[in-house]
Amino acid sequence: MVMGARKAGWRVPAPLTRLSSTLLGGFVIRVAGWSMLIVAALTAIGYSTIYDREERDALEQLKAHLLERGRTESAIFQLAAANMDTFRDRFLSLYANPDILPEPDFDAFFQRGEDGATRLRREYFDGKVNQDGLLQKGMSGFIGANQKIIPPELQRRLILSYHLLAEYGPAWHNRFINTTISTPENAMLMYWPSFAWGLAVDANLDMTAFSVVRSTMMAENPRRLPVWTPLYHDHTAKAWMVTYQLPVDYQGKHLINASHDVLVNDLMDRLITDHLPGTYNFVLAADGHLVAHPLWMDRLRTELATINLERLGDAGLLRTHALIRDSVNQRHADPGPDDNVWIVDDTVDGAYLAVTRLQGPDWWFVARYPKTLVAAKAHQAASAIMAMGMAYFLSMLALVIILLRRQVAGPIRQLTVASEQVAAGEYAAVADGQTPLPTTVRHEIGLLARSFQAMAARVRDSADSLAEQIALRTEALDAAKQQLQEWSLHDSLTGAYNQQAFDADLRGVFDLGRRQGKAAFALVLADIDDFQTYNTAYGSAAGDQVLRTLFRAVARQVGQGDRVYRHEGARLAIILTAPEPALLEAQVRQILEMVAAMALPHQASPHGIVTLSAGLARFDPTMTSPADMVRQADQRLQAARQGGRNRLVA
Repeated sequence: MVMGARKAGWRVPAPLTRLSSTLLGGFVIRVAGWSMLIVAALTAIGYSTIYDREERDALEQLKAHLLERGRTESAIFQLAAANMDTFRDRFLSLYANPDILPEPDFDAFFQRGEDGATRLRREYFDGKVNQDGLLQKGMSGFIGANQKIIPPELQRRLILSYHLLAEYGPAWHNRFINTTISTPENAMLMYWPSFAWGLAVDANLDMTAFSVVRSTMMAENPRRLPVWTPLYHDHTAKAWMVTYQLPVDYQGKHLINASHDVLVNDLMDRLITDHLPGTYNFVLAADGHLVAHPLWMDRLRTELATINLERLGDAGLLRTHALIRDSVNQRHADPGPDDNVWIVDDTVDGAYLAVTRLQGPDWWFVARYPKTLVAAKAHQAASAIMAMGMAYFLSMLALVIILLRRQVAGPIRQLTVASEQVAAGEYAAVADGQTPLPTTVRHEIGLLARSFQAMAARVRDSADSLAEQIALRTEALDAAKQQLQEWSLHDSLTGAYNQQAFDADLRGVFDLGRRQGKAAFALVLADIDDFQTYNTAYGSAAGDQVLRTLFRAVARQVGQGDRVYRHEGARLAIILTAPEPALLEAQVRQILEMVAAMALPHQASPHGIVTLSAGLARFDPTMTSPADMVRQADQRLQAARQGGRNRLVA
């Protein structure tokens, strides 16, 4: 081999030739060859193992991300459906009772205009104080000019709908742009404070001729299913939205449709910004339309609606839709253990597609994860394995050469003993010279020994200093932890204990009462009377200040050892542990009288001031859980409110 190299004009370097002819050289060359083979084999095995692990971890992370996103994005759609279920149930309970609004004063609400359309009077949009002294506004209504005669039954339906819209619309407005009621007779009522739709719409509009209302009719929707419209861009609201409609029938008759317009602007924005590194998200409709896609947002904004994938002409999205559709059909035929998020393997594009169905519109939320990300992580890890293997190989080789050439077994043994003492924390024995070291040797080993001894001294000093710092830091961390734990149990607005503290404390005293078998405590639930109207009249900032004032005042009023909690919004909860159970009711009445004596103005309240209504539930050893006490106290609170407010029911 050497001769062949010489004939070719290349000579083996002289040092390498001499190295291979010695025992040390032959040993070094053999160790190097075998080590390289071992490093290569370990790298190959590590790559395969790491690729499988990275692929598994990536898919689990992707599924977890999409599961959370699916829950987040579905929440608004589920809330819309829940709101409309509430409206339907309340409407039917009122409509089925003939004694409720048997002959409503329809003309007090509606008037027919010169254009033939009947509209809700302007004052109900601008603001009108009702018989209870509450201001109602933001309402508009429209009955098409084609409805020449408005029967009494339709009049009653519309007036009932108006009252319910006035009640529910403001409460739902923080999450939904509007709440709407339509009828199959071409009538519509709408709570939309920012736009008087019913006053602006054309008199000859026939809403039943368009797909939105028509899709709720008996002929179009015999199964009487809720209806989600396709995504569209509303010119008035200047926002992306979908409409949810719930047909409401009674004894086979189609009465109304209860609906929300659901804004999805935030969903569209999060689609672009909230994704895993290297991935992107998009939304497809099951019927073959593109709802949202980061690469097609300009086109979607131009057309102001979803785009049919066939017309879009994106072959990749068409294939993706077909893959997901086939996977949906397969899951229907053979459902797996996890029916919320599933993975589709796009072998053509070399990507994984994580898919979840949004609860509401028939949409698929998809996250695309390129397989190259997995391969890149595996390559990076394999390179690190090879680098560490080579570093380890070279270090060991250098150590073997030094040991064989220098014959330093004795000094190394001494250094080993000293290093073990350092590892065991016996720095002083090495630093003070109690452990023998070859410090007097005049070559590198001596220098190493002296440096090691000096290092042991520095480590000893550093360890002492570090121990002191650790003790100080540990003390500070314990104090911070205790402070954070205390803060976590308080409500940030009122300073009262929060729901978490309430649940834990109620469970604790309840279990104690069960063990002792006697009435050990009582629970009070109290509401600020007409608080919603207070916020409407004075503003949310004033409402927050009233909450802070009342909670602090009540906290000062209760006995030592008792606690005040913020429970479900503006509700107060008090756990009373008075030694004399007979004094409990008197103590609560003192609290209500104290609040009334504060004389906080509340013009929208019949009392003219801020008052409390309360329900008192005493512990009974026969109760099975704390929920029984909460339920009893809540029932009595409701009785107090229905009985005129500013009172206690015990």
